[in-house]
Amino acid sequence: MKGFVAFSRGVGWTLVVVSLAMLATWVSAKGPLLALVQAQAGSHAQASLALLLAGSALLSGKSAPRTSITLSLVLALIGGIGLLEFVWGRDVISWHWLDGLLPDWPGRPTGRMVPPAALSFTLLGLAGVAVVRGRAVWLREACMILIIWMTMVSSSSYGLVLPGDSVILLRRLPFMTAALLFVLVLGWMASRPTSGLTRIAVANSMGGAFARRLTLPALVLPVVLTFLFRSVQSHLGMSESLALVLASVATGALVTVMITWVAFLLDRSERQRRTVHVLRADASTDVLTGLANRRMFDATLAQALQDERAGALVLLMLDIDHFKKFNDSFGHQAGDDVLRETGRLLGEAVREQDLAARYGGEEFVILLPHSDAQRAEHVGQRILAAFRSHDWPQRAVTMSIGVAVAGQDESPEQLVRRADEALYRSKQEGRDRLTLATACAVPGAPRD
Repeated sequence: MKGFVAFSRGVGWTLVVVSLAMLATWVSAKGPLLALVQAQAGSHAQASLALLLAGSALLSGKSAPRTSITLSLVLALIGGIGLLEFVWGRDVISWHWLDGLLPDWPGRPTGRMVPPAALSFTLLGLAGVAVVRGRAVWLREACMILIIWMTMVSSSSYGLVLPGDSVILLRRLPFMTAALLFVLVLGWMASRPTSGLTRIAVANSMGGAFARRLTLPALVLPVVLTFLFRSVQSHLGMSESLALVLASVATGALVTVMITWVAFLLDRSERQRRTVHVLRADASTDVLTGLANRRMFDATLAQALQDERAGALVLLMLDIDHFKKFNDSFGHQAGDDVLRETGRLLGEAVREQDLAARYGGEEFVILLPHSDAQRAEHVGQRILAAFRSHDWPQRAVTMSIGVAVAGQDESPEQLVRRADEALYRSKQEGRDRLTLATACAVPGAPRD
């Protein structure tokens, strides 16, 4: 975003400097820009003045918004007067006073502003007001898109004129004015990078990456291709049909290059997404059992207790019976195999929206959202039956379970403590069983 804002200010300063240099050239009839001004058929001093207003409005957009709005309104007024003079066919506010201030030199255009330039400045003034006020986003975007379209048509048509063709669309819009207008529109769009179409270009997403890399080449290519193929046709005496074939082949090749570029961006983005997914999975998954780890369980439990949409929440705390003796008798490798198989059995016993996690050592937990004590008991009994019926390699492995239903405004620590107390009672009463915890005490309620 800082780059877009810096680009906007750079465009503003460039427009101010260039327009002042052009006005100085008009006044003095000399200077490094004289040849360029003379070559711009249809260019008037009014256009340089309008560009100065536009550049100044862009620069003052944030620091002095009222000044920027005033300058933009004056710009729109100048352009609107030019359009009215063209439609009416007579002067509304004569520009002869400005012509009288300028020295007379060969080839200097006089009189009214050309209609395409007048329309562009009118739209640009309206867009500037909308940008500074932060309103009518659709209006400012429509104005800017229309200006871009006109400048592209004019610039592309100059691709025919430069090789010697006499036909040109919007020929009365000088190339220098069209180029500065194009850059100026981009500067206005970049000045507010979080709104309008520019919001897509600055987005940290796949669409933003495409917009930043492909928009400018797509805008410049028509001008370049038109000029190149018309030049080839003129200088090599090539027939129009052959030039059209070559243009089609080149266009297809460029489209292929852009598609390949897009495919490369998509592939890189997908690989980055997979890498992030793997890293996140590694950070939230227990490596040995494949279940969620303690960190993932703690975060999910805290969020579920805060989320009113989760409904009733039930916590199952499970512990493998006599696991230390199992490790002492058969070794830690066999113990790891039991933990892996436990992870698989627990994963098969829960729904997709449930969470099974390794709590630590041989302890496991299961979160059942949108559940009650009856369903929790059903899930727990199914787990106990699965452990009893499983064909364990060394000896039978059983599980003890404690169940706690979350109470209103109960903290994660309180819920875990009640489930752990229920698990302890299962151990005391003979293991390989399920025990339901007592209900959570309601704050302020009398105790028995």
